[in-house]
Amino acid sequence: MPDQVRSLRGMVLCAGFGTRLRPLTELVPKPLLPVGGRALLDLAVANLDRAGVGPIVVNTHHLGDRVAAHVAARPDAARFTLSPEAEILGTGGALDGARAFLAQADDILLHNGDVLTDVDTAAFVAAHRATGAVATLLLVDCPAVNTVEVAADGRVLRLAGRPGPRDGEAPAARRLTYSGVAVLSRRLLDDVPPGPSSLVDVLATVIAREPGAVRAWMPAGVAWDDVGSFARWLGAQPEEALPAPGSSAPGLVAPTVAVERIRGHGSDRRFWRLSCGDWAAVAMVGVPGDPEHERFVALSAFLARHDLAPAAILREDAAEKTVVMEDLGRASLYALGDGIAGDEPAAVAAWGLAIDHISRLQRATGAARHECPAAFTLALDEAGLRWETDYFRERFLAGLMGADPAAVDELQGECARLNAVVAAQPAHLLHRDYQSQNLLVKDGRLRVVDFQGIRPGPLGYDAASLLWDPYVALAPARREDLLARYAVRVREDVEPGLAPAAVRAMVLAAAHQRLMQALGAYGFLGLVKGRRGFLAHVPRGLAHLRDVMALADAARGDPVAAAWLPAPMPGVAAALARLDDTLVRGRLAAAADAGGRA
Repeated sequence: MPDQVRSLRGMVLCAGFGTRLRPLTELVPKPLLPVGGRALLDLAVANLDRAGVGPIVVNTHHLGDRVAAHVAARPDAARFTLSPEAEILGTGGALDGARAFLAQADDILLHNGDVLTDVDTAAFVAAHRATGAVATLLLVDCPAVNTVEVAADGRVLRLAGRPGPRDGEAPAARRLTYSGVAVLSRRLLDDVPPGPSSLVDVLATVIAREPGAVRAWMPAGVAWDDVGSFARWLGAQPEEALPAPGSSAPGLVAPTVAVERIRGHGSDRRFWRLSCGDWAAVAMVGVPGDPEHERFVALSAFLARHDLAPAAILREDAAEKTVVMEDLGRASLYALGDGIAGDEPAAVAAWGLAIDHISRLQRATGAARHECPAAFTLALDEAGLRWETDYFRERFLAGLMGADPAAVDELQGECARLNAVVAAQPAHLLHRDYQSQNLLVKDGRLRVVDFQGIRPGPLGYDAASLLWDPYVALAPARREDLLARYAVRVREDVEPGLAPAAVRAMVLAAAHQRLMQALGAYGFLGLVKGRRGFLAHVPRGLAHLRDVMALADAARGDPVAAAWLPAPMPGVAAALARLDDTLVRGRLAAAADAGGRA
């Protein structure tokens, strides 16, 4: 039969449960999840269209009514036939369920509903027809799951070891992965049994009977992804902004799931906010081999057991370093920053909850020693504190501000004395990045995120992080009120009998450390990583550091406070004095420009 008169129909497999994408796929079937604002099902149909497919059948099972409604909303809905499966039939059984529809075509272009590829489907169909094969499989190289054995001439020899080797058969030239896209001749239906079955079983039967009847197509440079997990699905999203929820291009069906990339943080992890109706979650995808993933999961469980309010984990994938967690909303202390500046009651209450949460976490130190070894794999000890001040000297003073490296080296002694004093504070659990963006209020409770850095460390460190946070302008009187509140909590719940002046001095000393660390981080992130947004926080960070140094100078007249304060730091003070507004603005502008060119 000449090519131009051979009929071609399409089939998109949409019946699966999408188990690795739960709990989202309990609400939306996986083929309706969007990539770049278009449902996976629609992207598969677009691939069929490029091959000239006319009628298309879609099998359904899990949340089949949602798939049916989506197809019915398409402007070309009349070309679609649904093949509902009362029980899921598998990849072979799906062909049996749609047999009457498929038998009307000479060839069938089969496409998994969760596969992304830019393959030239027209060329694929032409290649299949040129060989007279019963089936031609689009194969890709995915070493972790390469189970399709292919001969040098393109014959498929085995799939997942089936059928077994023939006597005298040459060994496979390559091992590849079935992409979920295939062209099938109508006669393959003769080998599809009634009821549930696997396409692998069907193809293995054909290969055993007729070697060479199943062939591989392996075009160079084809893009492919099986978006079967949160990491793979979210990794397939484009970097640019996605369409607003409920919007769609003309002629397309708007997705029911909104995907919003969360930016502006300093982590190498990637974050997304996901929403579907009333359901919302935040997905965090770590870098390969992320050493903090297991710590995050273990610490989350410990915090939850002790009512310390982490975002609840909804799903965790250890292999892909992925966590899907409760969406705590957008009411972070950072978002409430204008409110605290204006003494708005809700914001004032939020900062009070945050101060109280510090002492509650510290009070859990003993329990963590018995229950959560992950909380003690790191420590903010003297060596860790020294790293922070080195970071400040190298990344901020020398790197970002352009100070003379030799002069910066001379500050090491003053910094070492600061490190020793802060390291001498009583050690308790601390969050380690207790700043306004990581603290949220939901349903009247203080909730925490980004807590994988929890470790034992100086008593005053988290309070210093909160009260001299460069992201927020906290009035001095409000800061003193919160310091007094913290001192009471410490005396009552953490270190009985510790004088308020001593607690205040510990927080002031730790604030030197924390602000130096933050300024070092801004230098590194803004200059080295090209994340220019962090540079905007340098002026307030500098002002805070000068402030705490002046407060420490004023407090040294109290013997109780002096015991916990570092010695005066004239070298650091002089280095900061040289950073006048004109110099700072010039260095920040140069760094921003360099980041833009990068």
